[in-house]
Formats: sequence, structure tokens, C-alpha cells
Amino acid sequence: MEKKNSFVLYTDYRRQFDLLTDAELGQLIRAVMDYVETGQPPDLPAGPQMAFAFISAQIDRDMKKYQEVVEKRRAAGSAGGKQKASNAKQNMASVANANTCKQTLHDNDHVNENDIKKKDTKVSKEKSFIPPSVENVREYCQEGGYRVDAECFVNFYESKGWMVGKNRMKDWKAAVRKWARNDQKPSPKTGNRAIDKYNQFMHSDYDYDSLERDLLANK
Repeated sequence: MEKKNSFVLYTDYRRQFDLLTDAELGQLIRAVMDYVETGQPPDLPAGPQMAFAFISAQIDRDMKKYQEVVEKRRAAGSAGGKQKASNAKQNMASVANANTCKQTLHDNDHVNENDIKKKDTKVSKEKSFIPPSVENVREYCQEGGYRVDAECFVNFYESKGWMVGKNRMKDWKAAVRKWARNDQKPSPKTGNRAIDKYNQFMHSDYDYDSLERDLLANK
């Protein structure tokens, strides 16, 4: 990760902060600052380490967006110089292609409507999945009455790259509903196996693949 002298601190982190002692919170803040400057993950106790995992994931996403903006601006500046040189060639090519275009348009007057429908269907299926924000999930759960920790849901799937097993997630709302159903299934410990697994995940070495299997498997 490229060195950067600033980062965004979100109020959503408050929940993780409240679970830590003042000493642990100090360790976490120092570790976050070091990570932004060096890109090296810290060696922290279990509590601060869990919070750091969520925060560093957001920092990485913000850095990626920042780099994309930098690259777009650099490309735009480079394209500006090339555009002037290409304009002259394009003007000459336009004149040469004018007669050809007229003939092509005439030949394509009668387009097969079935081909258009097939093309539209293909484009619709190829639309990329748009991950939801914490607020999107929270609002959906409130509307549907689903008892799901929106922040936990988003953080978990962001850490997995929004993958369900080996496949890209297609419908996050369906995943929310399944998460809610599995949360209601009892276990010998607290009466909720998904919550037991999540509590274990919060306070020990965490295994994202194992947590996903327990939350999404048809028990």
C-alpha cells in the first residue's frame, strides 16, 4: 500500500471502540496510524486485532478509490495531448467513410427484432453486482423485520470480496434473509448457533470460511 498522510475515520467504528479498554483503544489507534504510513499489519491482542481487521479493510478500500482517481487524472492529462494529433486523422477518415456509412445504414434498415431482444437480455444479465452499504442493509432489515447486525453482515462479506463460497454474490437481500433465518436456529450454548460462532469469531483467531459455512449452511 502506497504511503499516505491521511485517512478517514468513520463513526461506524464506534461499536468496535466501545468493546475495548482505553489502553486497547490506544494500541488500536497507534496501529492504524502505523498501517496508513507503512502498510504493515500490526501484532495486536485479540480485541484490538479484531477491530483493526474491520478498520484496515475500509482503509484499503479508500486507498484503492484514491489510486483510481489519481490514475484517471493522469490518463486524462496524457489523453489530452494525444487527442489533438488524432483529431486530424479522424477528420480525414470521416470524409473517406461517409459514402461507406450511407450504404451501411441502408443495408441495416431492417433489423431483426428478436436479435435486439436477445442483446438486451444479455446486457441485463451481465450487469455487475453492486455491494450494499451498512445503511442499505440496515434499512432493508428494518423494512422486513429481519434481526441482522447490518455492520457485521457488510464487514463479513467485504472481507470475502462479496463471494458466497466460490461464486460472486448475486442478491445481497437474499443473503440477508438467509442470514436472519440461520440466526434463529438454536444451539446447545446460547440457543443460537450463528451467534455462538460469531462470538467465538470476535474473541479468538477468526476463520472467515468457517463462519460463512456455519451462517449459510442449511442446518
